Amino acid sequence: MPSIALALALLNCITVQQPGTTSGARPRSDSAREEVTISARRLSKRPISAMQQGQFIEILCNLIPSIVAQQVVSTSFEDAPPCKVAYKAEIDEPHRLWYPDGAVEVAKYSFDTTNPFNGPRSEKIEIPVEHARAGISQDGFYLKQGVTYKLRLHMRSDSGVEVRASLHGRGGLIAGPVTLGRAGDDWTAAEADLRATRTTDNATLTIDFAGPGTLWLDRVYLIGSDAVLGIWRPDVVTALAAMHPGIIRFGGSTIEGYDWLGGIGPWDRRQPFTTVWGGLEENFVGIDEFVQLCKRVGAEPLICLRWTGRKPEDAAAEVEYCNGSAATRWGALRARNGHPEPYGVKYWEIGNEVDEPAYNTSVRSFAEAMKQADPSIKLISSFPTPSLLAASGTVFDYLAPHHYEIDDLAHEDRSFKTLQDWIAHSGGGKDIRVAVTEWNTTAGDFGLRRGMLQTLGNGLSVARYLNLLERDADLVEIANRSNFADSFGSGFVVTGPGWIYESPAYYAQKLYARAAGTYPLDVERSAGETWPQQQPDVSATISEDGTRLRIYSVNATPQARAVQFHLDRLETAVAGGTEYMLEDHEHGQTPEVMNTRDDPERISTRSRPVSLQGTAFDFSFEPFTVTLLELKLARASL
Repeated sequence: MPSIALALALLNCITVQQPGTTSGARPRSDSAREEVTISARRLSKRPISAMQQGQFIEILCNLIPSIVAQQVVSTSFEDAPPCKVAYKAEIDEPHRLWYPDGAVEVAKYSFDTTNPFNGPRSEKIEIPVEHARAGISQDGFYLKQGVTYKLRLHMRSDSGVEVRASLHGRGGLIAGPVTLGRAGDDWTAAEADLRATRTTDNATLTIDFAGPGTLWLDRVYLIGSDAVLGIWRPDVVTALAAMHPGIIRFGGSTIEGYDWLGGIGPWDRRQPFTTVWGGLEENFVGIDEFVQLCKRVGAEPLICLRWTGRKPEDAAAEVEYCNGSAATRWGALRARNGHPEPYGVKYWEIGNEVDEPAYNTSVRSFAEAMKQADPSIKLISSFPTPSLLAASGTVFDYLAPHHYEIDDLAHEDRSFKTLQDWIAHSGGGKDIRVAVTEWNTTAGDFGLRRGMLQTLGNGLSVARYLNLLERDADLVEIANRSNFADSFGSGFVVTGPGWIYESPAYYAQKLYARAAGTYPLDVERSAGETWPQQQPDVSATISEDGTRLRIYSVNATPQARAVQFHLDRLETAVAGGTEYMLEDHEHGQTPEVMNTRDDPERISTRSRPVSLQGTAFDFSFEPFTVTLLELKLARASL
């Protein structure tokens, strides 16, 4: 009976597909064929973590408003300072102001700071004329036919006026009018359900009353009954869940001035605030909403807590709020807020981008206090430096660089090697790993140049960085792409009233999520170029049971790239599979293309079966594409 090796060789001779066949291999004459050998040698003892495909949601200008179902802008009638940065400055910020409506010629409008319900001021409307009806309106609401929208507001009056609300647009009523009852002398909450009779993306909300009398309004919000967990846009949650993100980080630039206690409890009482980049955050998303979203999409929550101006006991309180039993001080507060069961948040980052001596000397006491609240948590550093490691010893489970030059792969690779050396030198033998808690192609480049983050070219850069993460699976367990939405053009998803589309980078990362749980393999090239100049950039992984081979290829050039693959010492052969390819479906022959609201899937992924066979096979990778060959492996038999 022939040996396994001989059987494989014979099988390969019989089944290798030739150029021009219908196997799915597409070698082309316009590119010299390179030989790529995928060996059985695993580059990592540990599988690729699903947390390498992490996401990042932070409190920054319009990021949270772009992904929640609460639609009112300026819920408490506060001034919204302009954001300090811009992408398309003309449309970056939602210009949806409250404005006077109705019998405005007799009504008097002002902001009252003497007795507001929420924040420093409330809206005051005075109507001295009998039977005249006036109020305020705001445009730009998306309404879906059949969905009920709950309006909640706070009101008071010195004359017991009856308050009314309606949603209308395009020449008629869409929901209502409904009465909110009579406003009393003291602030009271009022609610009404408004069921949309048709779909529109630019409805108007009007709140009014008939004179004579005076009405004060504050903390007004509108949320549809289709909101996920009562606050999140359903289309956004669907897009996030489809990425299988593994872990999601909450924190970022604003966190060093953020009070987490101000983001818990009833929405009515939470105060809007200005983020570090400007803009007004309406404060509907805090720890509770974030953790519940993570659990909904099957991701681990990672909370970055504030270090600036805080003490160890403050950090411990936040951990106890999330993870303590209802019998503890802070766990009891969580229970009173409607969440009796502990959240079990495992991953905690101490500070965001803090690099100063006081951090180095204090972080050990922060870590000890947090561990007392929950000994099972994993701690992540702020910016890692040799002095931080020397001062902190082994308190951290992860070092957290931020990579914002991922198109410079050599630079990021050196960063990983440096961290590995630091861990070996100062880690005391502890299994410290890396969590890249923010990464992107750029952190700046504001203005129109920031549009590069929405291009196919950026999708290719993202994929090459993900190849690097796969190869470093032993070291890098967590990586959070910055940012999931909005953030002046950097978002994976882009949203507007009733619409959403995904960027090319979104589709790229979605492909790499399929490698979670597999092991990176050694790849050898016949071409003379050294990494990272190699094109296509190839990464290969194998499943734990050895039945699935995944080959990721990024061709960032304008030419097709023909490759002959060889499997070395795998003791199995390819027996068909599926090709997934991220491409420009219009074949514009440039990476400077992007998806838009009107063409949302120009750059997206398509799949098809391939009948590649054996231990050697040809494949041609199309220009400006990310390709995943997900191949079945089976023992050869004659």
